[in-house]
Amino acid sequence: MMKHGFGIIGAGAMAEVHARAIDTIIDAELIGVFDHNPEKANSFSMKFRCKAFSTAEELCKDDKIDIICICTPSGSHLEPALVAITAGKHCVIEKPLEISLERCDKIINAGLKHNVVISGIIPMRFSRVNIELKKAIDEKRFGRLVMGNAYVKWYRSPEYYKDVRWRSNLRSSGGGAVMDQGIHSVDLLLWFMGKVDAVCAFTGLVGHDKMEVEDVATATLRFASGAMGVIEASTAVSPGFFRKIEVHGTNGSVIIEEERLLTWKFDQEGVNDQKIREKYSGNTTIGGRVSEPGAISDIGHLRQLLDFMKAVENGHPPAVDALEARKAVELVLAIYASARNKRIVYL
Repeated sequence: MMKHGFGIIGAGAMAEVHARAIDTIIDAELIGVFDHNPEKANSFSMKFRCKAFSTAEELCKDDKIDIICICTPSGSHLEPALVAITAGKHCVIEKPLEISLERCDKIINAGLKHNVVISGIIPMRFSRVNIELKKAIDEKRFGRLVMGNAYVKWYRSPEYYKDVRWRSNLRSSGGGAVMDQGIHSVDLLLWFMGKVDAVCAFTGLVGHDKMEVEDVATATLRFASGAMGVIEASTAVSPGFFRKIEVHGTNGSVIIEEERLLTWKFDQEGVNDQKIREKYSGNTTIGGRVSEPGAISDIGHLRQLLDFMKAVENGHPPAVDALEARKAVELVLAIYASARNKRIVYL
């Protein structure tokens, strides 16, 4: 594996997760960081022993850097991504890819034009137990898929939104409990269950005040396969609970809480099923961020960055390319459109 130089744009909390992951990779080095707040950039550069650049353009001109991590607020991924892409840098973009399909498509089209690799950060796809579930689905062990459900019932204090204003601003964040917190589980449902063709949803602001984004949402889904599903997301549920994914079929069911396996049961027992239950049924190693936003494991980002580096070197798409990352944004926006217009939305 060749040596890769990384740059980070945006020096907030997620940038630190990227920096810690990069620091553990032998063939990677964090070269520099840029943030519109020079104090944040300087503090970040000292903490992670890299250079603070004065502009995104300056960062992207550095010949030692070939990969840029975009860690700006959700609704401002496009502009720095275009700076990086036009400079010929490969891009890893924090979730969501962007907050509108138009802005997602501008990123995707720029990547195609400049022949660079782009990935949207979805670290839950790299969880070992989620990979086992995906394998079981691909092997048709569930028979006909019947239901796919996702539950993200977290708690965020009023200070969480007051301390970082963009989180409660619709233009900056694109949304609340679904777009910001729930999108990982939205992506997993699509990965497991396939395309959604219809959604009926409700959203509301119930547990917080003076915010433009929702803190509770429910959505009923119909997948293209005919299976049904539910998404529940909230940042107002005290004390907060681990997120849960359920996949049910005519021949079996799997329920996963964070990375802990609650149910792995098929009509036809497989040779590895008991080993899978034993391996993944213990206590979860992931904090879950149920009420502490900073309780983020680096392992998913680490695995995704390693996958991305291999994609850059071998010239093939990463596991979660920009088109894949766009799918979850499309479904989140359909949930919002259904709630806003009080009607079923057909995708």
